[in-house]
Amino acid sequence: MMIVPAKSLTRKHPYSPVDRRKIRGMRVILLRSGPSGGANPLLDALEAELRLAKAMAISLFPAEMDSSASLPQADVAVLKDKTPVGLEWGRRLHEAGIPTVSPYPVTFLCRDKLRTNQVLVQAGLPVPECRPVTGPEDLGSMLVDGAVILKPRRGSRGRGIRIIRDSMDVPASWGAEEMFAQRYYEPEALDRKIYRIGDDVFCVERVWPPVTPEEKQGRLIELDATTRELAMECGRLLGTEVYGVDVIEHEGRPWIVDLSSFPGFKGVPDAGARIARVVLRVAAEARHGVASQEPASENETLCTVP
Repeated sequence: MMIVPAKSLTRKHPYSPVDRRKIRGMRVILLRSGPSGGANPLLDALEAELRLAKAMAISLFPAEMDSSASLPQADVAVLKDKTPVGLEWGRRLHEAGIPTVSPYPVTFLCRDKLRTNQVLVQAGLPVPECRPVTGPEDLGSMLVDGAVILKPRRGSRGRGIRIIRDSMDVPASWGAEEMFAQRYYEPEALDRKIYRIGDDVFCVERVWPPVTPEEKQGRLIELDATTRELAMECGRLLGTEVYGVDVIEHEGRPWIVDLSSFPGFKGVPDAGARIARVVLRVAAEARHGVASQEPASENETLCTVP
């Protein structure tokens, strides 16, 4: 596997004079999770890049805000907070017509892992079989054909995932949390995290579960054309250009096992700067009435807004 050297963006003049005139003074809302003052390296880097471009970054922490508070005026927003209260603010931004990087309908869909997989399957993309399960008895029919992975329907960061190889592995119960079972394919290589930021696509190879800082960071590797196109198709399908796709290799072909609306982009060089460029382009194009993000596929309504 070829390791790709990390190429950094040119820092001296990140924007042309014309670009700088267009984006100067733009107001960018950053919807951040957790309490104010908490560190988020990706969003901190993004905020620094926005300030470098003379844009105004407005960090909002929905967990600490009154849900009836007025929306600040903004040219564009970034929806990183995927908690229920964060999604509520994302919905308000969407309804107010503020263009959003990681749009609310996409973020809302991707919080439901089962529904996301169903959408990908309907579009003909390679996704292992998935079924909702309400209790241990629902796993029996799937185990006849091999192992499955039990996953929280609204989980993240690998929380609560377990491999079920036979009836001895089936938990007695899992409480009230909604779960689903996904057919388990034994990976033939390390997990691949494919990240897209605008026109840039990166592939980070990572050990799972990661233990050391190096394993958590992963390493950039060369991405084959087939898998790259698979990742790009996910963006075209949903109508977004900042996201992550988890892919495994099994029997010589790639399989999509997860899709994230706004991941942490660990291992991607200058991720904050790259996202900043997308954010400011989206804002500039919105000002001039230009469609900026990927148009969603017409394959029925993929990201239904509740």
